[in-house]
Amino acid sequence: MRPDHDGLSGALNSTTAFPKVALPARLRVERKLVTRIRSSDTLTMVHEAAEDGFGRNAGIYQQARPSYPSELLARFVDHHGSDRILEIGAGSGIFTQQLVDAGLDVVAVEPVASMRDHLMQQVPCIEVLDGTAERLPVGDASFDVVAVAQSFHWFDFDRSLDEICRVLRPSGHLVTVWNVKSGTSGWFTAYMAIVDRYAGDTPRHAQMKWRAAIDADSRFRLIDDWAVDHPKRTDADGVVNRALSTSFIAALPTAEQSKVEAELRAVLAPSTEQLEFSYRAEIQAWQRTS
Repeated sequence: MRPDHDGLSGALNSTTAFPKVALPARLRVERKLVTRIRSSDTLTMVHEAAEDGFGRNAGIYQQARPSYPSELLARFVDHHGSDRILEIGAGSGIFTQQLVDAGLDVVAVEPVASMRDHLMQQVPCIEVLDGTAERLPVGDASFDVVAVAQSFHWFDFDRSLDEICRVLRPSGHLVTVWNVKSGTSGWFTAYMAIVDRYAGDTPRHAQMKWRAAIDADSRFRLIDDWAVDHPKRTDADGVVNRALSTSFIAALPTAEQSKVEAELRAVLAPSTEQLEFSYRAEIQAWQRTS
């Protein structure tokens, strides 16, 4: 049964009163999933584009992707902060590092080995686990908050929501955060046309299937939906690296990646000054109701 959230996005703002956390996947991804048995005999499923693309370019991902704005981090801490947080799909550790710097105790789960290695180097003070959203390597009712930064669209929604319910304590929060591309300039429009040519049926945030799946699950009640503009100053190299950090671009053969880079540099050549890559930083949160 889908909860009634009509008009909630407009009603929620920085003054909304939220329940504090006590301190102490209906839509299927139809593109290929890489299924494998690890040494721990844990069955895991990772989307092919994520496994291959992010597996090759963890360093570029860390360099090219923006961190999250201070306003978003403050909102997370104020409304959803806990003394222990499970972050799923932690990637190279961009949001993880910010949570740790804010004084929060984080356990991170990441299925892609090279990303996980990079994460452990970037944030060596936390526990990092090999696992997926569909089979989390943690105990039942063991966390007050599950955080997912820039990755929920990769999940098998039915299975991951079942697992999130399993590991969340009663009234715990599921929180998603995103840096969403939002430019309107001529070069940005050309950038998107070049990159999107290779997307195929790769799951993406903009499809909003991830959001529909959570909203349709009666075990969760939406309690936060907030966004702020978050532009990032960059240059031609930064724009190229942002494209190369995209999963399905990173998974291309080297020759095809070089073609993408050449096209992008041709578009960007008239710009001799710094560029602004526009993002919208978003946070959504749901409280577990059952």
